[in-house]
Amino acid sequence: MQTIPDYYYIPTGIDKDVADLIIKQCSKKELISSEVMDGAPVGGSNLDTTLRVSEQCWLPTDHWIAGMMKHWIESANTHYFHYDISKWSDQIQYTVYDGPGSKYNWHTDICTSTIDNSVVRKLSISLLLSDPSEYEGGEFQVMLAGDTKTKTIKPALGDAVIFPSTARHRVRRLKSGKRISLVGWYGGPAFR
Repeated sequence: MQTIPDYYYIPTGIDKDVADLIIKQCSKKELISSEVMDGAPVGGSNLDTTLRVSEQCWLPTDHWIAGMMKHWIESANTHYFHYDISKWSDQIQYTVYDGPGSKYNWHTDICTSTIDNSVVRKLSISLLLSDPSEYEGGEFQVMLAGDTKTKTIKPALGDAVIFPSTARHRVRRLKSGKRISLVGWYGGPAFR
């Protein structure tokens, strides 16, 4: 029987200079309020303003940043997850949690791609661009197999957490400061 890990942590080697370059490039884009429909990031019909408080913009999947993230997610899949995946299921999300109350409550990422409806999100990646000393709260939490235990992670600047898109996870409420991350979803044909 195959055992799929709950998450995979990668110390990517991205330093403050590279993180600042990414932030500088993304800050040229207009940030919009993050919206969640019916508790799902895509496909719902009613806006839920209590689930998520953040701002975001989107990067195309052929951007150089997406290329780095693709490498890490494919590497984690090859060594640990072994899913049938082939491409990004959606654009890369640049997300800013700014100030007290910013959060993203418990949710999963599983859904059909907005780019190609034959693709389902299977692996999610969260890449932190802020130094953990720059904000209080805002920890990443993932429910472990069976939803009986929670793992709390406050990644170092530049580190990535890769996890199944079916896993319940959240960004805890920020107490102060600013938390910036990149999020992406890699997918393939529907699970069988």
